Amino acid sequence: MAGIEVHLAIADKIYFILGGDMIKNPPLFFGGNIAPDAVHMRKDYQRLYKKRSHLCERIRHYGYGDSVMEKLFTDRINEFIKNYYLTAGENKDLYLGYIIHLLTDKFQSRMVYKRIEEHLKNNGVDPDEPGFRKNLTDIVDNGVYNDFFADTTYNILPHKYQFKQNVVDVLEAAQDYEVKNYISVDEMNMEKRWVINTHFKSEPVQNDTINYDQNKAEKFVDLAVEDILESLSDKNDITKIL
Repeated sequence: MAGIEVHLAIADKIYFILGGDMIKNPPLFFGGNIAPDAVHMRKDYQRLYKKRSHLCERIRHYGYGDSVMEKLFTDRINEFIKNYYLTAGENKDLYLGYIIHLLTDKFQSRMVYKRIEEHLKNNGVDPDEPGFRKNLTDIVDNGVYNDFFADTTYNILPHKYQFKQNVVDVLEAAQDYEVKNYISVDEMNMEKRWVINTHFKSEPVQNDTINYDQNKAEKFVDLAVEDILESLSDKNDITKIL
């Protein structure tokens, strides 16, 4: 999955592109972009909680290699749009941010698989053979291509990235909101405080499983933003909301 600063960089760029006419509450929008990962703040955290917060229960790899599962994920996104975003009124920017987080992670997952496919094709494997993609997900689950995920899981160092918004001020500007049935008020508040203290008010700590190549990370942000804006503008059967 994309690093937390990348999610915030994507929020920052999309807000700059869409402007205040579309996104009227930046604090909720930026908070929504980190909300699905706030489930990590749950006291008894288990992996299945994150699967739920990312709408991926019983779905592997966002449905890669399985058209039925991919459609299920799309259906869940559309259901979330219908039940949360379209009925939210003044809080709709929170749910727009939440949706963008999920589409970012899906985009990153697809990017990894594309690189694995290219690697295998260069080694004589035909990715178009029947069953190839379903079999590949089994191989990935066994950790064979962990290095591809590490190399394509980008993050940025906040002091080296030119955010157009003051991320700390924006995140601190709204308190005590939730994503009902997914993320509680306490989890959201703890997540925001952890992001601010760990990534913006402390010396950056690099993780060996994340690629901190700044140029590649910024390129990923550009590509992800382009894909997300297209997806929310009536692409891939996702409900048009832009």
